[in-house]
Amino acid sequence: MSSTNGNADRDERDVPTESVEATARDAAARCLARALVCAFDACDESGIPLSQLQRVAILEAVLCEFDGLREHLSSLATVSRILGEFGLPASGPLYLA
Repeated sequence: MSSTNGNADRDERDVPTESVEATARDAAARCLARALVCAFDACDESGIPLSQLQRVAILEAVLCEFDGLREHLSSLATVSRILGEFGLPASGPLYLA
């Protein structure tokens, strides 16, 4: 496949793992932020607004969970690479869990 960025010999699958992890982490962070804003808005609109303390507690809980995402993505990339070395497909629902 030809490339317009001067890397014609580079396989598209040779994207550095760190780059993929960073992109996935950024996308997940945006999704989580939008979900939290929607949840806070829904509480406000339903007449059950959250206090600032409650919002901060929810954000802290989300950030603690999100903190482990990098390690999870890294392990998925490692499994994918190993499966590829064995000539096995490295995608599908089994590997995304």
